[in-house]
Amino acid sequence: MGNRDFSSRDDMIFDIVVKSYIETAEPVGSRTISRSYGVGLSPASIRNVMADLEDQGLLSQPHTSAGRVPTDKGYRYWVDSLMQPEELTPEEKGWVNRRLQEAKTIEGLAEKVSKIISQITENAAIFYIRNLKRVSFLSYLLDDLIEAQRLGEFLEEEPELYIEGALRIFQQPEFQDLGKMRSLLQAFDEEGDFLRIFVKDLQEEGVHVHIGSENAMERLDGVSLVVKDCYLGELPIGGVAVVGPTRMKYPKVMSAVDYVADMLTEVVRRF
Repeated sequence: MGNRDFSSRDDMIFDIVVKSYIETAEPVGSRTISRSYGVGLSPASIRNVMADLEDQGLLSQPHTSAGRVPTDKGYRYWVDSLMQPEELTPEEKGWVNRRLQEAKTIEGLAEKVSKIISQITENAAIFYIRNLKRVSFLSYLLDDLIEAQRLGEFLEEEPELYIEGALRIFQQPEFQDLGKMRSLLQAFDEEGDFLRIFVKDLQEEGVHVHIGSENAMERLDGVSLVVKDCYLGELPIGGVAVVGPTRMKYPKVMSAVDYVADMLTEVVRRF
């Protein structure tokens, strides 16, 4: 638990449930919390707290007499209010920078970015970018093009998607169900569900987190996306995204997407 200060006993118990479920994919029971986390509460007291959290819609009980798991609403509350980011290590940042510098073309950069993100986050990664009519931009013309608002003439509106590591999702216990697997495979294949989310996110800066039912598309039920845009000058031209189960490791995933997208914005000026 570290030295984290929580605003309430409920938050402390909820934080334990989320972290434990993310790590184990197993529903979390009151006896496990009482025995393993040193919270100074009896199993009965913990059960009462968990029942309150369930009433608030933050936890659910998948089976009678089983432990609890976070709901989509619960993950949203945790990400927005309780989660502490897990920054990339200096070694990881150095590795990312070296790999990005190896790219010689936009296409090569796309492949490297998706592989980098997938490897760091242990989830599927998507790099999406508007098709470039010209692979290379003369850097000394870039500012003039932006100032004259002519940069759009060099870009096509239809984005390309580069997907890496989809198999990592299907190794997760949530996607052993053939129906869920089929739906997600269809989403990867048709790409439209993802593109609608990505294009909407281009309208706002920063890291965007889409959790499960927030995606409003049945095929992405049980799936979370973490997305951040990259830019050419002032123009958003695409971005990077991680796709995984709602039980993904948000602290590491959000930091990785944030860092790689920012580095990508710097590197893409070379092309």
